[in-house]
Amino acid sequence: MSSPESTVDHYLGEFRAGRWAEAFHGLIESGPAVIADLIAAYEGATDHDCEVFVIEVISEFRLDSSLGFLRHALRRDDPRIWKAALNGMVMVESREAVDAMDHVLSSIRDSEKKEWIEEAITDTNAAMMEKAEQVGVEAGGEFPRLVRSMSSESPYPCD
Repeated sequence: MSSPESTVDHYLGEFRAGRWAEAFHGLIESGPAVIADLIAAYEGATDHDCEVFVIEVISEFRLDSSLGFLRHALRRDDPRIWKAALNGMVMVESREAVDAMDHVLSSIRDSEKKEWIEEAITDTNAAMMEKAEQVGVEAGGEFPRLVRSMSSESPYPCD
């Protein structure tokens, strides 16, 4: 396949033919160059299964640059779509992902969806803190104390 568009078309055909694993892995192995064409395919999709599949593939790349797309999908009403988008944002595991979730949270009225987003924000913050602590331990142990001192539940009060 010569272009990202033909690659996306090919693997979406595989997906529609019931070969999910082949389609998913083929797109992932194609690299992030296919993301723009995946977004175009999402926008032109006529079924929710395809939309969810595209969100899952884009999410697997775990790029901050995908957060605008995922934020848009998180605003959708269909639970399968917004839950896939929320999962993708959590997978990015960055401050930008938390900010994107928080931005959407401020406009959500559905209490269940709001609860899911709040939990995702909490989980993502915890995962980032844990990762920072692991990095600090590997680097000699001082970094975790600095990170903890910035958190609201710090055992080390700031002077």
